[in-house]
Amino acid sequence: MDLESDLPQDYEQIPWSHLVPPQKDRSLQLAAIAVAAIAVSMAIVFLMRRGPSLAPIVASTTAAPSVVEAPLLDVPVVVSPASTTTLPAGPRIYSEADLMAVLPPPESDHRLEAIARAEWFVTDYFTVDGDTSLADGVHAVLPDVVDLPTTDGSAISYVEWARAVEVFDHRDGSFDVTVWFRTLVGDVEDGFSRTAVRAVDVKLVTDERGKLALADVPVAASVETAGVGASWPANSEPSADTLEEAQRLAQAFGTDTQLQSAGQTSEGWRFVFSVGDASGLRFPIAIHIAP
Repeated sequence: MDLESDLPQDYEQIPWSHLVPPQKDRSLQLAAIAVAAIAVSMAIVFLMRRGPSLAPIVASTTAAPSVVEAPLLDVPVVVSPASTTTLPAGPRIYSEADLMAVLPPPESDHRLEAIARAEWFVTDYFTVDGDTSLADGVHAVLPDVVDLPTTDGSAISYVEWARAVEVFDHRDGSFDVTVWFRTLVGDVEDGFSRTAVRAVDVKLVTDERGKLALADVPVAASVETAGVGASWPANSEPSADTLEEAQRLAQAFGTDTQLQSAGQTSEGWRFVFSVGDASGLRFPIAIHIAP
């Protein structure tokens, strides 16, 4: 007899969850992680808005032994002469007295007056036309009595022009003024002629009243000759318009213009015209036309 087949078989239903090992509920853990992430994000935003903290951040990974700090003592610091740093000397500040010592003394306020008086003196000194007032005026300003020329009309001298060309200030109230001048000489019956340009030095001093005074009669000086100019351009043929413009300018200067030469330079055209004037004489003049 088969006992197993004769015995009744009972089957018990066991839930599957009882056969699987129990698992923890992860929903609570995920919720905690989410809350922590939100808190960290809010903390970062708060710190960024607040700005960097002034307190130093100390990071420590190992436990250090405790250290007992001793009180600080006031110890005098002695600087060794060898460690002293010498700074370069700064720019020197000059006083007004220092600047005035190196600058030349200013020109005298009498400079223009010295020029005027020198030209005036030369004009009166070399003008002899029978007017005794001029001679008296020259005698009055000279330090000593000198014999000035006089005339009865048979010999006359006029100063056509007098110009100061150089002034030397001695810085002591005295001046040397070089004057160039030209005279007209002759008489009433025979007419006058111009002399060559001459030069004299006029010496002036400051008297006790602070006025300029003559120190001597005119001192003879030399006249420097003018330099030689550059060579003139060779003749060439200008255009009709350029020649017409040159003739117009020449006719504005005089009458009966006659072309003598025409040449081209780096600055344009140069024309020479013979031009007449009211005296009946003709004078060569140059006309320059820019390109």
